[in-house]
Amino acid sequence: MNDQSFPNPFKTELPADAPLIIMSRTFDAPLALVWTVWTEAEHMARWWGPHDSNRVVQLDVRTGGKWRVVSTMPDGSEVTFFGTYLAVEPKALIRNTFVVEGMFEEDARYYEEHHFEERDGRTHYRSVSNYPDFEMRNATVDTGMEWGANASMVKFDAILERLKSGS
Repeated sequence: MNDQSFPNPFKTELPADAPLIIMSRTFDAPLALVWTVWTEAEHMARWWGPHDSNRVVQLDVRTGGKWRVVSTMPDGSEVTFFGTYLAVEPKALIRNTFVVEGMFEEDARYYEEHHFEERDGRTHYRSVSNYPDFEMRNATVDTGMEWGANASMVKFDAILERLKSGS
């Protein structure tokens, strides 16, 4: 389940024994810069999701903080994503709930863990999405989330390159 049509695609794993989605990749940038692009609203609005129209309504990246992003789809409809930060260890870990309004509501939410580690000036990233059951995990996979995640990372990498070059 790895989409090779993207440069530097996620390695994606769907364990048979647990309702998880595990995704990993390496950013060609130091951890401090990756953390900035990941956690600041001005950048998140440009890289979130496969489409280019996002409003970061709330982004309080601290334990107990909330986040909310509204994405406008090509047909003009809006999809709202939101959650709560369960744990934040700066430049190391973000654990948050993830809710998609109208699809995965609050009572069916799941949580994600985002792990960041710098090695030799590059940042190794690993996410683990923890679902309550296989049905919800498989429904998420069926939305095309892997393609969307990879499309987001193309934009993320472009932001990193721009910031590294100082432009």
